[in-house]
This record gives sequence, structure tokens and C-alpha cells, in this order.
Amino acid sequence: MSKDQARALQAAISTMVRIQKIMEPSLKTTHGTLKLAPPDIQTMRFISEHPGSMSNAVARFLGVVPTTMSSIVDRLVKRGFVSRVRPEENRRAVALHLTEAGADVFAKLAAEELESSERMLSFLNDAQREEFVACAIKIAEGLERLKDQAE
Repeated sequence: MSKDQARALQAAISTMVRIQKIMEPSLKTTHGTLKLAPPDIQTMRFISEHPGSMSNAVARFLGVVPTTMSSIVDRLVKRGFVSRVRPEENRRAVALHLTEAGADVFAKLAAEELESSERMLSFLNDAQREEFVACAIKIAEGLERLKDQAE
């Protein structure tokens, strides 16, 4: 790996993020309309995939401290997207669930993310798409392992 490759990747990612941000207002996205921050969306994603999780599990997933996690959950509860439920088997614990409204919003967010990914992949031919997706998965898995080792 060369520094030039790393710089080229850095520039490409920066351009993709910048253009996505510029295009966002014209696309009328759910997260833009509802003013959802990335940690809110990632929290909803985790709860959607792991209903009944405790906030400490979500905090580990996001890499945030418990007080920050409490603020995120409070904000989502106040907006009616997440509910806190005390499980019968452990009345001191608090399980998190998406509400019906939260599940609906998250479904829209997920559909928009998929549409955005499809738009990005449309610039590649079939073989390039296959290779790019495989490489992106490999990078994501490697970063996940690095994160796990750091914990």
C-alpha cells in the first residue's frame, strides 16, 4: 500500500460525503426532514436489529459513554421513536424497543440508504460493483476486528 493510494481513497471518500451532503436538501430525506443526527439513526438501527437491548449494548456499538447514550435515548423517547420497557425478570434493567412510529421512520431511513447505495453503485459496471462491494465488506470487517481488539 502506498501513501498515494491512501490519499486517493481519502479524497474519494471526502468527495462522496461532500456531494451526498450537498444533494441532501434536494432529496428531501427522512433524516433531513426529521432532523435526525447520525447517532440517532445508528441507535435506531441497533435497536431495530436487537430489540430489547439495554442502552449499555447500544453505547458499546456506537462507542459512546453512558451519559451520551442516555441523551440519545431520551431524545428518541421524547420524539416517540423508542420506548423503554422494564423486563419482568429484571426490574432494574431497561430494554429498548422501537415504537411503531420508530419502526416506520427507520424503514424509510433504511430504504433511503439503500437507494443512495444503489445510486453510487450505478456508476460501476457489474464486475466493478461486485469487486467494490467485496472490498468494502472486507474493509468493514477489518475495522470491526480492530475495534474489538481495542476494547
